[in-house]
Amino acid sequence: MNSAVFLTLFITGAALVGGFVLRAIRRRRFDSDAFPSDSRKTVALGLLVAVLLLCVVAPFASGLSGRPAEPRDLSPLSAFALHAVFFLFLVIWYLLSGRPPLTDFLQIRTRRPVRLLAAGFPIAAFAWGVSLCGMVAIQWIASLLAPAAPKPQISPLIPWIAALPLGFKVAIVVSAMIFEEAFFRSFLQPRIGAVGATIFFTIAHGVYGNPGMLVGIFILSSVLAVTFELYRNALPGVVAHGAFDAFELFVLIPFALRFVG
Repeated sequence: MNSAVFLTLFITGAALVGGFVLRAIRRRRFDSDAFPSDSRKTVALGLLVAVLLLCVVAPFASGLSGRPAEPRDLSPLSAFALHAVFFLFLVIWYLLSGRPPLTDFLQIRTRRPVRLLAAGFPIAAFAWGVSLCGMVAIQWIASLLAPAAPKPQISPLIPWIAALPLGFKVAIVVSAMIFEEAFFRSFLQPRIGAVGATIFFTIAHGVYGNPGMLVGIFILSSVLAVTFELYRNALPGVVAHGAFDAFELFVLIPFALRFVG
């Protein structure tokens, strides 16, 4: 790992965290949580900053500085570690903020759940089309600007995940669609804004160590952020996220690995 690159990326990410959180505080975006006391609010905000630094910025800096996560360091259960942290954070924030109605806290209150859930499937198809076009366009531009540059390598995490038992892969898709959307969309976006939620969702996936992947993830995150703003509800994004990941994990990745092989 290149320590200088890691430090630069970490400081940049930390500055983004501080900037978006301070901006949200100045705009009183956390007042809707109605904390019973200032001390509870301070603890909750400190916990938010810690989660963003440890679970978003640090993996991003590590992955893109030459130390992506390696399969030999992981167990199948470790695929759920980040989601477990998000879940615990949301539970603690919920308790500290005075236990508001859960449907409001998670941004899932609706009288038409089936309609909102069904809307996620065409959104996922649109996200996939735009993401693939974006990644192909970026790769084409990069090949024109630097024709002698080595082709991007597949992250070793990709075949590792693809080789997991079917039950684990289904669980990963379900876990990601629920807990990542609950954290980045239901919780983070109403408080720090769509831009901040999109950026942090994207760089959280820097752990794969592949900058090219971040293009597609940024496009997906942008689509999910716009979806949340349009519907003011997390349900369409949850389904879109799950459908996107399922297509990637069960269709695209096996095909790509077979093609590469």
